[in-house]
Amino acid sequence: MARCTARPRPSSAPSESQEAERRLSDAAADHPTHPLGAFAGPLVLGNASLEFEPRPISEQYRSVPYRPDTVADGWSTERFTVRAASVRGLLHRHNGAPRQDDFAVAYSRSPERLIIAVADGVSSAPQSHLGATVAVRFALQQMATRVEGGVASVDWLELMRHCAWQLVEQAHALFPDAGVGTPSPARAESLMATTLVCALLDFPEDAPGATVQIAGVGDSGAWILDRGTFDRVFGGKSDGDSSITSSAVSGLPQVPTEMTPTVVTLPPGSTLLLGTDGFGDPLGNGGGIVGQAFAGGLASPPAMLEFAHLLDFSRETFDDDRTLVGVWVSEPGPDGGNESEAPA
Repeated sequence: MARCTARPRPSSAPSESQEAERRLSDAAADHPTHPLGAFAGPLVLGNASLEFEPRPISEQYRSVPYRPDTVADGWSTERFTVRAASVRGLLHRHNGAPRQDDFAVAYSRSPERLIIAVADGVSSAPQSHLGATVAVRFALQQMATRVEGGVASVDWLELMRHCAWQLVEQAHALFPDAGVGTPSPARAESLMATTLVCALLDFPEDAPGATVQIAGVGDSGAWILDRGTFDRVFGGKSDGDSSITSSAVSGLPQVPTEMTPTVVTLPPGSTLLLGTDGFGDPLGNGGGIVGQAFAGGLASPPAMLEFAHLLDFSRETFDDDRTLVGVWVSEPGPDGGNESEAPA
């Protein structure tokens, strides 16, 4: 049985900004009593969540052959640096459910392009962790085929429709129903529904920065981090004070009747973030304690495991899976080339 012990709360809480500064300072400081230093525990932002040892994934989810708690990736080119991580949320760690988020990233050298897919399995669908993986891998495969064929853009509605049908076929193949002889979209939705947000980044040879196309289904989102400020440019939860809203449908295999991509420009020194609502919800408008922590932690590309550690922060009431992919656009070097800020 999991051991859940709450950390004591201070009798008089400091302001959120003071708390963020103190927590970040503690995380960066050396800890001579522990060989792992700042990695000895999660970064606590505000009041901590409960502490316990995660449970193994239950057999009921059929997570065969393997479903890791946490995945991380990262690499650099002369034009940009990529960091990506997906971590199982505290609720799923406690009840033995698998991580329902997933991501996929691929790079094309000629022309220089980056393609990203991020998915968040719908919690009510018992096999949505598989749906998320099917969605990101199939979307990446389809986008890569078009990019490598020299296509300058993607038919996003067609892409989402193909991803939706792939989900339907996979649900039928993995979980056949004796009473259903053909693939059923309704059955796929009940078993494997998932959000999906994709991005295509173009890095022109004759210009700094990048042009980004973003499209998706559901409430996963995209942000630009520039000079410490977060600008939500796609998706996320609906906000009465913003014209940016999530898609009309909750996730694949449902697809809207129309789809227009969001097109933005990434100047040198800025960062594109694609993430699920496990990141977007605690981030909010970026002005709170979570936004301050990520604005500081992502000011330059952190080491790959530092990125995953930051994403796995502890904050009371936020216990969902979290997935985030970050792309740092390099500043031009003194000779006109680009300089990556990735740590050695």
